[in-house]
Amino acid sequence: MATELTVKAPRGLARGFAPDVLIGEWRADMQERVDAGELSPNTATTYARGMTKFWTWYKSQDTYTSVGPRAIRSWIASMRRDGRKPAGVNVLYAGVRAFFAWAVAERGLAYNPTLTTRGAKRTSRRHKRDPLSDAEVIRVLAQPDTTSDAGKRARAMLCLMAYTGARTIEVQRARVGDLRSNGKLKLYVRGKGHEDADEALYLVHPDAVGAMYDWLAVHPRGGDPDAPLFCGLGNRNKGGALTTCWIRRIVKDSYRRAGVRDPRKTTHSLRHALVTNLIRHKVPPTKIMTVTRHKSLDTLLAYAHEVDRDDDPAEGYVDYSNGK
Repeated sequence: MATELTVKAPRGLARGFAPDVLIGEWRADMQERVDAGELSPNTATTYARGMTKFWTWYKSQDTYTSVGPRAIRSWIASMRRDGRKPAGVNVLYAGVRAFFAWAVAERGLAYNPTLTTRGAKRTSRRHKRDPLSDAEVIRVLAQPDTTSDAGKRARAMLCLMAYTGARTIEVQRARVGDLRSNGKLKLYVRGKGHEDADEALYLVHPDAVGAMYDWLAVHPRGGDPDAPLFCGLGNRNKGGALTTCWIRRIVKDSYRRAGVRDPRKTTHSLRHALVTNLIRHKVPPTKIMTVTRHKSLDTLLAYAHEVDRDDDPAEGYVDYSNGK
């Protein structure tokens, strides 16, 4: 059972630290960075969770006397054996990398064992989740019973995701005051790694605009700019924020009612459907990126490749009829 955090450098240099103290100092340093606006609270929490997972696993091992690349690779391999997907593995691994980079730079740890390790590699370039087809989107949007407040909420949520590509976390974090109208209805969202609502989604399609106004008309705290845009309606959480799990449940319930039962079609499939639809309508990539807010063109090109592969597969041009 390990009692101290010791890393061994390639040349045999080693220095030991009390792990709980060192990890505690790192977390305190991250909190200072959060307070200074250098790091988002979500990122700090994610990093801390990753290091906690690793250290809990390491303490349960009798094989290693110091933390080196072999130990980190063994931890990654154990997560893969347990069925964790590459994306989930890499989220946790990011916390371990952040910890050791800080420990070397700020506390003089002899060696960063993550320098020669890498996260889990994706087994496929294709997206793990499929987009909804246009017909499926129409069916899903038709499912909520808009004679009820819950139905109005569900339809506004679905239209927002289908017509603007809003992510689940952005829907969950949106506030009533983030909606603004100066000719066009816009929702300012807190994008990936952002604490402020500084990225605008345009609600232009009449279905999206109408659904949002219909929901605001019955929103229990619709006049409070600090209220969650999508809130609970039951007695126990009326006016309170919905969790991301609850949002996914609302979306998946509409999928089920629409007959969309493919497990590869998730809440994210609405965003995927929007990107696919824009590509098929020949919208320029740079314009699509203003909607998706992807930072890299390569990310968008991965969508375009899938669309072209599905719409015009090279196999369709095979012709053996000339007999040569």
